[in-house]
Amino acid sequence: MELQRNSHHVFRLMYHFVWIPKYRHKVFSDPYREAMKVIIQKIGYDYDIDIVELEIPEDHIHMVVRSEPKMSPSQIMQVIKSISARE
Repeated sequence: MELQRNSHHVFRLMYHFVWIPKYRHKVFSDPYREAMKVIIQKIGYDYDIDIVELEIPEDHIHMVVRSEPKMSPSQIMQVIKSISARE
């Protein structure tokens, strides 16, 4: 992985998120899985979050994301979960 550079800092921030629905219900069947991938990729594009890896089995979501230091990991998940819930 390369270092990212801005005008005053150099960084490499990557986060691994695992997102599990309540009681681990199997809610991500095939049509919903593809729709969720598209929604998450669009959110990443809109908010300058680089989705490095995204896997969606039936009962959870694995994401590896890269972002700038201006967003904390909790802010990243807040944006992704809140917008994807409304889509």
